[in-house]
Amino acid sequence: MRPVVVTAVLLLVVLMSMSASAAWNPGEMCRTTYPVDNCRKDVGPGCWFQFGPNRCVKAFHNKYLTHKEAKDACRAYPNGDLVSIHSLVELCQVECAMYRAATTNYRYWIGLWRSSKGLVWTDGTKHDYSYWARGQPSNDWGREGCVEMNYKDWGRWNDDVCTSWKSYVCQVKL
Repeated sequence: MRPVVVTAVLLLVVLMSMSASAAWNPGEMCRTTYPVDNCRKDVGPGCWFQFGPNRCVKAFHNKYLTHKEAKDACRAYPNGDLVSIHSLVELCQVECAMYRAATTNYRYWIGLWRSSKGLVWTDGTKHDYSYWARGQPSNDWGREGCVEMNYKDWGRWNDDVCTSWKSYVCQVKL
């Protein structure tokens, strides 16, 4: 009888996990909860989206850079930097910018990185929110100092080697 109970519990856990991941549907979420809101200011070419009252955001999915190169590319825009995320609403808005750039689940650099003071945002704002994938951050072999988004599942974060090449998300403060 005991193996039957264990099997039933494991099956329930697997089904709940599948249901939770199916519920996180960026296509539906971006269409209904976070519809397109173009940036109120002309920031530059391409699709920039309003991100809260005073920032705009853009996902660059077809350009692969290291974390430092991505940060420098974002800082080339006036008041630009890699995106910082401070709430679930902001996470969803960034995810929708990514989804609108490419419906494939690319991994993107965001502005979180490991400094001597711990995890900090490249724009200097306080690190007050996280959405880590299970088992993350791991800092494998002490080499993973930068953070990517969309690790395994949409929206989930992972620390990775900063010299890896990835897509990236910029923000511009208005």
